[in-house]
Amino acid sequence: MDLTTQGYLANVQCVEVWCPMTGPFMREYLTASTARMKQLLYVMNPAKLRATEFLVNFHEERGDKIIVFSDLVYSLKMYADMLKKPLIYGETPERERQAILGTFRTS
Repeated sequence: MDLTTQGYLANVQCVEVWCPMTGPFMREYLTASTARMKQLLYVMNPAKLRATEFLVNFHEERGDKIIVFSDLVYSLKMYADMLKKPLIYGETPERERQAILGTFRTS
């Protein structure tokens, strides 16, 4: 499925944004005993949350369409809740997935 030619995605330019961890998060990250805990700390970094919120608001004000991706479902759910946006992940039913994509495409 080519989402660009079907109108779901625009041609885009991707940019990586690095967000330094806050002091308390960095301390926990450096002493975390499991890879899972390190992953939770880097995806839930408060600086990353603020940067995401800023970028979503900035691009919405310009009329851009936005999709936020995450490598961890937990953070994706938190971001969607914080930003009051729909989310799609592995357990999203096909009907709901198509409705969200349809709204995205036509709005």
